[in-house]
Parts: sequence; C-alpha cells; structure tokens
Amino acid sequence: MKKLGHLGVYTSLVFLSVYLPELGVVHLTKFLGWGIDGYSVISLVWELVLVVLFVFWLKKKEMLYIFKKSSKKSRFFYLVVGLVATYFVRQLVDAFQLQFHHLIDNKYIFQDLLSILYSNGQPTFLSTVLSFSLTVVVAPISEELIDRGYFMNTFFHQSKYYLDVILSALIFGLSHLILTHRDPISLIIYSLGGLFYALVYRWTKNLKITILCHSFFNFLIYAKPIWIFVYNYVYYHFLR
Repeated sequence: MKKLGHLGVYTSLVFLSVYLPELGVVHLTKFLGWGIDGYSVISLVWELVLVVLFVFWLKKKEMLYIFKKSSKKSRFFYLVVGLVATYFVRQLVDAFQLQFHHLIDNKYIFQDLLSILYSNGQPTFLSTVLSFSLTVVVAPISEELIDRGYFMNTFFHQSKYYLDVILSALIFGLSHLILTHRDPISLIIYSLGGLFYALVYRWTKNLKITILCHSFFNFLIYAKPIWIFVYNYVYYHFLR
C-alpha cells in the first residue's frame, strides 16, 4: 500500500514537472519580450538544470548504481542490437502514425502564448539547433533517468509480470499528452515508444544504452531533412 502511495506521488510529480516548467518558460519568454529563439534557449537551459538536479538527487538517494556498466563485450552487442531494433521500431511507429494522422490532435495547450512569441521573433537557425539538441540529446537523458532509471528501480523492480515495464511505458505515454497530442492514437504511439525503451532497459540493464536508443529514435525524425540539406548543399556548391 505504501508503494502505491509513492507511485501516486511520483506520477503527480512527473505531470507537474512537465506542465509547470513549460508554463513558466512560456511566460518568462513573453515577459522578456523574446521570440522563439529565446524560448528555445530557456527550454534547453531548464532541461539541463533538471538533469543536473535529478542526478544530485539520485546521489543523495544512493541510486547512482543505475549507471553501472555491464561487460564491454556485452555492451557492444546490446548497443548494436538495440540500435537496429530502434530503427525498425521507428519505421513501425511512423507507418502507424501516417495511417492514423487524421486522428491526431496537434493542438498545443499554450498556443495563444506561443503565437505571441512568434510575433516577437520568428525561429532562426539557432532555434533549430537548440530544438535538435533538446530532442536528440537532453530530453532522452532526462526522460530515461526518470522513467527508466528511477522508476523501474523503485517500483515493481524486476516484476515477473513486467509491471515495471508496463507502468513505465504507460506513464511515459501519458506524460507526452500533457501539453499536446491529447488523443488515443498519440497515447498508443508514445506508450509503444516507452514500452520499447523499458524493454531495452530491462534486457540490457544498462541505462546508457537505453538513452542512446532513445536518442537515435528521436534523431531519425531529423535524418531525412538533414540528408536532403547535405545533399543539396554538396550538389549546388560542388557538383553543379
């Protein structure tokens, strides 16, 4: 019963840690009179602060063991298999998303405030780089620290019914519906992603590999645009 109480507190904190900081970032950017570039800077700084604070908290709780390493040989094997699996999971998720894209709600809950930020300043190359860094580097670290590293080692650890995996995936999915994508299709998509990361962590017992798989999964969103940019740059500057 005590564990269930802790689980409720943890879930509440996860949702508040998503909603309140975003609300604060948007209002602070508006107050400063900054545009989207400023919003991107503050968002990235906040995520970095969150990661640092959480690592210090893990140290206080004597939970830095979640970073323990497996043997070098097994690490390489797990990483290769994990990255290959990540690629195919990304393709499946993209195909599912394309099939049901008309049912996805992309509305952002602070859209009115965000429109003001756009009127203050349109996104530039800086915000693109910062958004990439946040999505591919910082967010996977913070999400895996909280949803896999802490959660799966605290609640139903190594449950024979895989409750640690299932609940981690569900909370991960629900947390992505707080600000946007409030629809069943998005819940399925994000929960499937969370399920995959949780299974990777359960299988490898290596948080760093799980973070790399999550990072690679997010990177694949940008892979095609990056390839097109590089191809066009090389073609028009060196081959034409």
